[in-house]
Amino acid sequence: MLRSLLIASLAMLTVSCSEDSSTVEGGSSGSSGADANVEDTQTDVVDSGVEGGKDAPEEASSTDVSADTLADTEPETSPPDAEPDVVDAGTGQARCGATPYDWITSPVLGDVLETKQKAPHSVVELGLAVAYFQKEGEFKTKRLPKHGTKAELIRYQTQDRGKLIDATALLTYPSSKGTYPILLILHGTAGFTDKCAPTAGMVGADWGGFEEELGVLAALYASFGYIVVFPDYIGLKSFGSPTGFLHPYLVAEPTAIASLDSVRATKKRLASSSTVPGDVVVIGGSQGGHAAAFVNRYLPHYAPELTIKGSVWDVPPTDLTEQSRAALSVSWENATKNAIAFFATSNEWYASAPGGLSEILLPPLDTEVPASMASECKGTKFDDPTLEKVFTPQVLAAAKEPDFGTFEPWACYMKESSLSSTSVPRLDDIPSMFLLGEKDALVNNTVERAAFQELCAQGLKLVYLECAGATHTKPLVWAFDQTLDFLEDRLNGKPLPADTCLLRAAETCTSQP
Repeated sequence: MLRSLLIASLAMLTVSCSEDSSTVEGGSSGSSGADANVEDTQTDVVDSGVEGGKDAPEEASSTDVSADTLADTEPETSPPDAEPDVVDAGTGQARCGATPYDWITSPVLGDVLETKQKAPHSVVELGLAVAYFQKEGEFKTKRLPKHGTKAELIRYQTQDRGKLIDATALLTYPSSKGTYPILLILHGTAGFTDKCAPTAGMVGADWGGFEEELGVLAALYASFGYIVVFPDYIGLKSFGSPTGFLHPYLVAEPTAIASLDSVRATKKRLASSSTVPGDVVVIGGSQGGHAAAFVNRYLPHYAPELTIKGSVWDVPPTDLTEQSRAALSVSWENATKNAIAFFATSNEWYASAPGGLSEILLPPLDTEVPASMASECKGTKFDDPTLEKVFTPQVLAAAKEPDFGTFEPWACYMKESSLSSTSVPRLDDIPSMFLLGEKDALVNNTVERAAFQELCAQGLKLVYLECAGATHTKPLVWAFDQTLDFLEDRLNGKPLPADTCLLRAAETCTSQP
C-alpha cells in the first residue's frame, strides 16, 4: 500500500500531452468507465442527482435512493423549488451566436448529492511520501505534514447553459479540528468523457512516464492545513449517471462555473463539521491554469459570496486565440492537437457553427476526431500529421490573420476563452502568480509573456515567475514552496511584492531538486 502511495507526483496538475506526441491527448486509458477503480468504504446518497446532458432536467431531485439502486434508478425531476430563480449576469449569455440562456440562481447549486468515503492518510504516511519525493529528486520543500487527512468523493449540483447538472470532485481535509482555508486545485488535461475523470480511479493521466495517485497529492496539501477540493469539471464525472456530452475543453464558462460550485459544495458539506472552511485560494496547472484565471474572472458574476484571496496560474494558455494561431500558422506543433480538442468540444458546447467541425477539420477527421474523443481518453492518433492534411484551407488562412480575421463563430469561441479579450467584464481584483517553464514545448511562452504584459496593462495584479530549465510539467513542482508562500502571504494579508507586473528573466525555482 505504501508503494502505491509513494508513486505519486505533484506534476499531476499539468497537461497530459507528451511534448512530442501527435495524439489529441486525454487521461489514463486504464480507466474502464465512470466508476472505474473507485475504492469507496462507504457510500452516502444525500440526494438523487440530475442526469447530465443537453436535455438534463432543470431541477434537482429530492428523492433519496440507496447505493444499490442508484445505478438502476432514474432521478426524479420534481425539486423542492419547482421554478429555480434565474438571473442575467450581464455577461452576455448568448455569446457567439449560441442559443440564449440564463444562469440558474437556485439555492440547490453546490448541494452535495452523494458521497463516497476514501481512505484517510496519517501524518506518518504523508511524511514518508515527502521524504520519498525528495529522495527520488522530484522536488525539495521546507514543509512537513502537520495533520492527518480525511477524504471523500462528492457528487454535487452545478449547472450548464441554464440547466442543472451534476459533477464530481475529491474533497480532502485535515482530521484535526479548526478553521482552514479552502484550496481549489484545478487539473490539467485528463480527457473528454466520464471515464477520463481524474477521480474515477484516483489516478490521473500519464504524466512523464508513470501514473500518479491523485489522493496523495490532495492529502499532501491538506496536511499542510488546507481543505482541498479537486473538481473533475463537467463532462468528466467519476460516478453517477452518464454525462452524455464531451467535456468542453478550454471553454471558459462551464469549467469556471463548475469549479466555483465545487467550492460551494465544500462549504455545504462541512457546514456542521469541526473542520471549518475559511477563505479560498486557487492553484491550477496547464488547462487548470486557464481554469484558475477564469475562476477569478467569473467569481464576482457567478459566486460573489465567495472570497478568493490569491491564485496561482501554472503554465496557463490564457490567450487561446494566439496559442491557436501559433499552433496552426507554420507547422504541426505540440499544441496543435490541443487546439483540435478545443475546436471539437467548443463546437458541441456553442453549437452555432453552420457547418460544424467540417469548417475546421477535413473529412473524415471532422467526424472521426469527436468520435475518438468520446470513446477513449487518449484521443485521436494522426498519422504523419501536417496542417494541410488535417485542417481546412479556410481555417489555415484565418490563422494567418490577426484574431483569426472574420472566421466566425470560431474566432468568437477563442476570444471568449482568452482572458484578455473575453466579453466577461473584469470585476475581480485577485492577486495571482503567473508561472511559466523556460523550456515549455507545449504552451507557447512568447504568447504567454505577451499576454502577461497585456493583462497587467488591463489592471490585473500579477506576479511573474519563470522556472529556468523547466519543461511543461515541472514549474508547479519546482516552485512548490514559492507557490504556497505566495498564497499564504495573500491569506495573511501581506502586500504584494514590489516587482508585481514585472516580466522577469527565468530563474532557478527554490524547490528544484
